[in-house]
Amino acid sequence: MYQEAPRFQCEIRKSQKFRMDYMWAQMFKTYYRLNDLATNWDQARQICEAEGTYLFIPDSLDEMESFKLLMSNMKAQYTGIFMGLHDKFSDGNFVTLKGESIAGTTIELLWAQGSPDNVNGTEHCVVMTREGLLDDRPCDDIYPFVCKILGSEIEFNEKCNNFDLAYIPRNNGKCYKFHAEPLSWYDAYLICKSEEGNLAIVNSADEASFITEMLSENLDRKVPDPNILFIGFSDLMFPFQYRTILGQSLEDAGYSTWGHIEEQTSKLDSNHCGAITSEGFLQITRCNRSAMFLCEKIINNTAE
Repeated sequence: MYQEAPRFQCEIRKSQKFRMDYMWAQMFKTYYRLNDLATNWDQARQICEAEGTYLFIPDSLDEMESFKLLMSNMKAQYTGIFMGLHDKFSDGNFVTLKGESIAGTTIELLWAQGSPDNVNGTEHCVVMTREGLLDDRPCDDIYPFVCKILGSEIEFNEKCNNFDLAYIPRNNGKCYKFHAEPLSWYDAYLICKSEEGNLAIVNSADEASFITEMLSENLDRKVPDPNILFIGFSDLMFPFQYRTILGQSLEDAGYSTWGHIEEQTSKLDSNHCGAITSEGFLQITRCNRSAMFLCEKIINNTAE
């Protein structure tokens, strides 16, 4: 039943074409992607959202039944996949990521025997087992997951050549997406990659000025430090040798205007990750702190 999307593009409306790494299921008029790189529930949710989709929520018993076949492709050590269901807001009251209660729905009929049981008071997220049943598990457990989007929900961003309308074009051959919800540098990198982009790399003083203007417009955000924005450089490969995520030195990339670098390095032990301040200076900071971040997507070869 499941085929790679490109083979079916002639059978569906142009508006339904989607990312090449998703599979099209004609029966459900839906795109899916099985992510067998297992992670926790919260990161699975973030990755699906970054791809313009959502963590799998079934619309019918037929769809649930079909997923048992899809799950046969998973690695043997995994007993299930994360679903877009949780009771984080109220113990025992399970809802979808869209806020819809599953009480009284066909989904509620699919709990495994004895579930949900909230063992040790820690099981607030839901997996679908290989048998096609639901079980509550800790959200910090590690499982594969499936991202989903209906063909009718897809919107194409023609100016940025992607499926994310939050990307805004700039006249330097790039599109940008500002993320106001703070994450660690590592998670920010992953989210940008999931969006088929990268953490932004500053290639000129003009681009730095534009980025700092964008940051200045968000200084009133209730975040740990609204004065910095994670961007795409670090010294994670070689200590104190700062490179962009594409391997360039900052000088070769085109922008290397630092703040007080000596003061910054004296306060850090290791793993320095890159940011830009609201004054336009490059700054290094802890990679695992939370900060807003900027993703970019190259749309032609004229980027500064």
